[in-house]
Amino acid sequence: MKKLSVLMICLALVFSLAACGATANDMAVQEMEYSASADSAGGIFYNSAESQNYKAELYSDSVAEENGETPQTNEKIIKTVEAYVQTKEYDKYIESLTANVTANGGYIENSDANMGGYGNANRYSVYKLRIPADKLDTFMLAAEENGKITSKTETQQNVTLEYVDIESRISAYKTEKATLTNLLEKAESLENVLAIQERLSEVNYQIENYAAQLRVLENRVSYSTVTLHINEVERVTESERTLWQRIKNEFLNNIDNLKDGLEDFAVTVIGGIPVIIPVAAVVAAAIIIIKKLIKKRKAKRNITQ
Repeated sequence: MKKLSVLMICLALVFSLAACGATANDMAVQEMEYSASADSAGGIFYNSAESQNYKAELYSDSVAEENGETPQTNEKIIKTVEAYVQTKEYDKYIESLTANVTANGGYIENSDANMGGYGNANRYSVYKLRIPADKLDTFMLAAEENGKITSKTETQQNVTLEYVDIESRISAYKTEKATLTNLLEKAESLENVLAIQERLSEVNYQIENYAAQLRVLENRVSYSTVTLHINEVERVTESERTLWQRIKNEFLNNIDNLKDGLEDFAVTVIGGIPVIIPVAAVVAAAIIIIKKLIKKRKAKRNITQ
């Protein structure tokens, strides 16, 4: 009887240990799943075979483009243009520019205008425009209507890898979010629920943050930035291709400078008449008084002698 009791106790201990082991294994599996999902945001998914294959495809596309072949993946290019424009018809040019922007589906981001004044009779303005990338060439051709582009700088920035990097991180966090949501449904203890919810909040924040970055990047890729410096002139500068054209431009520039100088002098003199006349009258009166005083002194000296 005593042996039977000991045997029953041993069997009870074995079943108890087995049950504890199963519970521990279940908890370990959950912890491993959560750990894997958390690590995915730090690089497991980002460095996964799927992500590496995607990057390899981008690299092969870049090589193919350098070899004159058509790439399979659309690259993300940010285009920026800065141009200086001369026009003799300032109002007409601004009107046609506005119509050109609207016709090509773009918009004016901001503008700054100097409407002329003393020392600067000609008007000048700077327009920062956002033009759809596929309409950029059409817009720039129309930008020379009623004016002339004297200089232009165009830059292109390839942000394909940055774009893919952000997309991969968003996918990583979405994968982790799905795993955490699944774990949250199975969690039994309050401690686990709170820990998972805290991590879910962080994951949601990261998803929104990277999604905002992606929207900004997409906007910069989809809409090229064009900055136009528009200068009102009396004579549009010709392209200096030959010696004669260079001499002609320099001669005409000097004549314009002389004309501007004479105009400024005339404006200064004529505009200063209300001040010049009283000052001249005071100076003339002072000179007359001084001459009279000098004559009186000379007369006194003659009488004394």
